[in-house]
Amino acid sequence: MDAIRLDTAAALTGLSKRTLWRRLAGGALCAVDGAAGEATRVRLDEVLALSPLRLEAEARGMILDADRGAAPAQCELALLLLEHGWVTAAVAWLEKAARQLDAEALYWLGRCTLAGTGMVADETAGMEWLRQAARRGHVIAPQLMRHLQDPARPAQSPAELAAALDAIERTVVLQALRDTAAPA
Repeated sequence: MDAIRLDTAAALTGLSKRTLWRRLAGGALCAVDGAAGEATRVRLDEVLALSPLRLEAEARGMILDADRGAAPAQCELALLLLEHGWVTAAVAWLEKAARQLDAEALYWLGRCTLAGTGMVADETAGMEWLRQAARRGHVIAPQLMRHLQDPARPAQSPAELAAALDAIERTVVLQALRDTAAPA
């Protein structure tokens, strides 16, 4: 039986831990091994039944890995939550993965910081996240930093900056696809 921490259950359901505690007390959720307190774990199937997210079956492994602290899975869960508009929970998972220096999480935390997604927009802090991602080998981060550091770049609102960075990211990804598809 797969079980996850209450924090992870809150992220997947959009319910507060307090609400989840009430459901535990009322029997709508079962604590695994009868554990109580911060170490409380609940059955993943019960949590998924409460979640408005309709997740593919293969997401189970990613959720379990994220719950266990695997940074790549935490980043993947964050991106899934971002995709569904659950910005606050997504940023929290990106921060967890970034603390483990996951390049992809550092990159996305930079993007969120620059755009003001789930936080106040901060170009200096966003560039620092991108710089850390680049140092850890993220391929797109240096391209975005070049744009951000260009003295000829016009002033941009966070939304305009996000759109410009999206365009740069698309260009880099498409070029990489062309490069790998080109005959040797």
